[in-house]
Amino acid sequence: MSTFNTIHLFGFGDSQIIGKDNKGTVKSDTLTNLTAFVDHIKTFKPEDVTLTDYHVIHIFNGADVRYLGKGSENNQEKTHFSVSFSDVDSTLLNNLVDELVAAVAVPAE
Repeated sequence: MSTFNTIHLFGFGDSQIIGKDNKGTVKSDTLTNLTAFVDHIKTFKPEDVTLTDYHVIHIFNGADVRYLGKGSENNQEKTHFSVSFSDVDSTLLNNLVDELVAAVAVPAE
C-alpha cells in the first residue's frame, strides 16, 4: 500500500489524497474501489446515528475514519461517526489508496 496522510471522499463527487509523495484530486465516479470501502464504513454506524449520504469521509492514516453525513431533514439527528483505523478492513483500504495514487499519477488531459 502507498502511504498517505489524509484522504477526503467528498459527497459532491471528488476524492482527494494528501501525502508526502502523492497529492491530488480525482472524480469519485472513476474509482472502482470506492463503493466497497464506503459500504464497509457504513457497517460501523452506531445505533444512535441516522445514516444519510455522506457530506465527506475523512481517512486519517493511523488514526480513524470519520463519516460526516449530510444533515437530516430537520437537522436534529446525529449523522456522523468515527471508526478506529484498526477496525477498518485493510484490503479494502489498500485497494482504494492504491487506486487513488494511480489516478493522481496520471496527468490530466
